[in-house]
Amino acid sequence: MSGVRSERGISLVEVLIVAGILGTLAAIGVGVSNTIVRTTKAQAGPAQIDSFLKRHREMAIARRRDIEIQFIQPNQLRSLQRAIPNPPAATPAPEVLETITLEGGAEYIAPGMVVAESIVQPPNALPNGAWLVAGGAGPHMFSSDGQFTDAAGNPRALVVSMSIANDPLTLGAVTIMGASAMVERWQWNGREWTK
Repeated sequence: MSGVRSERGISLVEVLIVAGILGTLAAIGVGVSNTIVRTTKAQAGPAQIDSFLKRHREMAIARRRDIEIQFIQPNQLRSLQRAIPNPPAATPAPEVLETITLEGGAEYIAPGMVVAESIVQPPNALPNGAWLVAGGAGPHMFSSDGQFTDAAGNPRALVVSMSIANDPLTLGAVTIMGASAMVERWQWNGREWTK
């Protein structure tokens, strides 16, 4: 009886099974998509700061000038080229090079924020509860030899943390080490900081 086709069609049970499978896949897709979108947004702020810092470090070396870095609440970053002192004339004010605003709604937040009933401290943070943690007296800058220093020229480390509306999945941080000026991006995954 090869070649004989059934004219019964699809049963109700088969339709319900297919609908159940498609519904399950759609629910999984929506949950995964939301997490992926939030995680991607969370990475935008640290990526911007990382790029900004590296670009201005290279600029300080190339121009042989100190480049001051300012973190401005709630979500801006500014660079200024410092003038060379020329005594006895007054030193001119620093020249603003670039100002950026963090994307995706990210704002600087205190590293000691409460997330899921626990305190989340950024990596390498000093325990003072500020969103920006930097050693030494400000302003902080890249020197012409590529170090990240304080106003006295001493190499300093810095930690800056950010989040979108205190959403734990969007918590990120950027660290910079003074003498090497190595910049690293960090992301909070709900349990620990990851690079």
